[in-house]
Amino acid sequence: MERYTADAVSLLAYLVDSLPSRTDQIFAAAEAGEAVIQAPSTALGEILYSVSRDKDVRGVTLSGTPENAREALIGRGPISLAPIEETETVEYVRVIERFSIHDAFVVASHRTHETDAILTSDAVIRASGVKTVWN
Repeated sequence: MERYTADAVSLLAYLVDSLPSRTDQIFAAAEAGEAVIQAPSTALGEILYSVSRDKDVRGVTLSGTPENAREALIGRGPISLAPIEETETVEYVRVIERFSIHDAFVVASHRTHETDAILTSDAVIRASGVKTVWN
């Protein structure tokens, strides 16, 4: 079964139904139980913060509550939470100089959990040589 790490941008795009085709297919496979998408707890924190501030995503204003978003992603949605634990922090230390704080946690989670790719539109992660999907 394919396994992916999702960053905050992909999770927000999922919430507003604005994913590119291939990435949308991966989320659909996860909804059907045919793939696994995990998100570091830091990415979930970003989502909940964005929703609490009614952030605009791709022309759609997030107007639900943080609990609605958590439920849509993790409670009844296709995402499993990947908490940041000791092994992730060890990898985080290895990559922090190359990435922002948020991107470094995503890359550290991806590497620690050995997922197949990161679901992201982030140009820095994509240019780093880490396998990504965003099309």
